[in-house]
Amino acid sequence: MTETEAGLTFDRFFDSMESLADTISESLQSQVTIEDSNHHVIGYSSHQFESDPARISTIIGKRVPSTVIIGLRKKGVMHQLENTAHPIRIPAVMEVGLGPRLAMCIKHQQEILGYIWVVDRGNLAEGYAEGVVEKAAGIAGRYLLKQRGWKNRQDKAFEDFFWKLLTSHYDNEPRIRQEAESWSILLPESYYIGVIESDRVIGESFLLRLRQTMDAYAGQRLLFVTAEHNRLILLFSFVFPVEETAVLSSFVHKLLADMSRSEGCRLAAGCSPGYREYTSAATAYREALAVLEIKKLLPYHARYLLLYDEIGFWAYIPSMIEQKRSRSRRSALLEPIKAHDREHKSDFLKTIAVYLTLDGNLKEAAAFLHIHTNTLMYRLNRIAEITGRSLKETDYRTSVYLDLLTEETAQVNGWFPFIG
Repeated sequence: MTETEAGLTFDRFFDSMESLADTISESLQSQVTIEDSNHHVIGYSSHQFESDPARISTIIGKRVPSTVIIGLRKKGVMHQLENTAHPIRIPAVMEVGLGPRLAMCIKHQQEILGYIWVVDRGNLAEGYAEGVVEKAAGIAGRYLLKQRGWKNRQDKAFEDFFWKLLTSHYDNEPRIRQEAESWSILLPESYYIGVIESDRVIGESFLLRLRQTMDAYAGQRLLFVTAEHNRLILLFSFVFPVEETAVLSSFVHKLLADMSRSEGCRLAAGCSPGYREYTSAATAYREALAVLEIKKLLPYHARYLLLYDEIGFWAYIPSMIEQKRSRSRRSALLEPIKAHDREHKSDFLKTIAVYLTLDGNLKEAAAFLHIHTNTLMYRLNRIAEITGRSLKETDYRTSVYLDLLTEETAQVNGWFPFIG
């Protein structure tokens, strides 16, 4: 086939990316895959030639496996592909099961829309094959831009619907279901709401990476996600019901670790319990935010807190702090110890805070304070003499700990610096 004939082959309307992939395949007598910017397969040729593991798994999963993308990024292949305006020849990367390819990144201005991959069995004529792929990329680009326009409208509708759920816009479940159906939104039987906060503003690249990361997790579905400044709110579900909080906790931990590593930022998160009624979405949102609020107030003490299901007494800390701030009277339990510290330049208040925070472990508390265990024992005995109470008494121990956390919050955070 001549270049003129190739031009005529592509000078027509394509109703799908499948038909475009087949036309490229016929022109080059090789297998072709077309992907969107998230590496989801939107078209692949139906011709049955020998194939390599990467293409087989891509077509079966309708998405390029994350191991393949990671492998290509490590090799610098994706960087080269995404920063070149023309098709390039890629040698085999057998570590990820990928044979030689002729590939091109489909772009509109500087925005990546997708990719075309052609299996190179040594039969792709130099220059001609590149011309075919470049011609096809132009067609695929127009198709993807049109799809993006529709998707942007759909995304806006999804985001509006999500915010209505989060702000108690709907007063009953049937109305929610009706609106979801009008947008072809398939609501899962149960769901969770998570809130992720970053130490920097969240942009489109972060959102894209989040979707790609969650797409790679088996058994999980991301339904809604929205960003505001440095906060990300998501509604997700599991394909199979999750009975134990350990599974949910493990998932959130993994997501935070993967996103922190890929984006090079510090992240914190809070997650609601599972719900079935979507009228409860606003409650779930508040619960996820409550976890984050506590992590901000006492970052060291709440460093392992992720799930509202495990919040315990921490749920009452913010309101206790607020209540105590509105009163002029300070804790009568702490005053004798503070008075002793002022008069004798001692460190008894910090000693109690460290001892209670470390669960009464003498060895760990002494090491934290850089003193001998015997010195710590002496201090605890002196504190008992000064107050007339023992930290072994549950009610006294609990009351002192809560007063420390809620009245001496800034001091406590200074004693327990935490870098997430």
